[in-house]
Amino acid sequence: MSNATATKPTIEYETTTFTLKPDNIGPNKATLLHARSKKNDSQFYKAILYIHGYSDYYFHDHMCIEFLEHGYDFFALDLRKCGRSIISPAQDQYRHYFNDIHEYDEEITLSIDQIVIEANHRVKKLIVYGHSTGGLIACLYGSSGLRHKEIDAIILTSPYLAALETSFTESMLLSVARTLHLTKDIDDNWYNRTIHVSSRGEWDFDISKKPIDKIRAHGVSFAAIHRAQQELMSKGSCIKCPILSMCSHRSLKPDANWRDEYTQADLLLNVPTMRQAVSTVGSQITICEIENGIHDIFLSSAPITP
Repeated sequence: MSNATATKPTIEYETTTFTLKPDNIGPNKATLLHARSKKNDSQFYKAILYIHGYSDYYFHDHMCIEFLEHGYDFFALDLRKCGRSIISPAQDQYRHYFNDIHEYDEEITLSIDQIVIEANHRVKKLIVYGHSTGGLIACLYGSSGLRHKEIDAIILTSPYLAALETSFTESMLLSVARTLHLTKDIDDNWYNRTIHVSSRGEWDFDISKKPIDKIRAHGVSFAAIHRAQQELMSKGSCIKCPILSMCSHRSLKPDANWRDEYTQADLLLNVPTMRQAVSTVGSQITICEIENGIHDIFLSSAPITP
């Protein structure tokens, strides 16, 4: 779960671009990456579909390699207006803009359709993996999405099912932005700087796709997240497949000064609140706290332990 700057094995990804329905901003697309395991067999097909978090994109080759080694075909979805799915420089200012989280049902359904085609007539096992906001998206789809019955299990890391761990000022900014549908750049509380090689971290991702100092918060989108959280909580134990949820063992509220312990905690979400929220969404839930884990558990520095 570290040393991403070392020599990486080459992964061959096949890329599929989905043309999606336009919204009030304009046209949309989504990008599905697919890496094939050499250990899938002729009778049984295993696949995982990865959904990234807010203001994020897929760059987790090290995680893909582990699943390939265990016989899973690995699919990663860059959602509309994120990462590889940003259509133009003009659209970049709307990174991860959405009016309703259910908009993402379209590209998730198309991705699952593709996975079902890949399985052909083999017995299929599909795991959907959602990180942070991707965890919220995965849970909502897993409860009632068009192809949710195709999902055999869900993996969550630091799912954004409850409020952000922000300062009072940032909370007020988000509240105003939600109410007035404004767009504001808010500080990411050191988080991306704890993981990127140009600052305090070990991971070399594209900062044009995942900025390391500010998070662009669209008021309309955070209002949609709030509605989605309320919708999911109101459904009760609505997800029928098994869920594994992983998170750090603690949260920290960072201040203006760097502290080394920022690399050993979740700086964005409140861990007890997260645990409580995830415990209500299904009937087969395993929650695993990772000591010294960060918000994106699989970008944590070694050693970390469950």
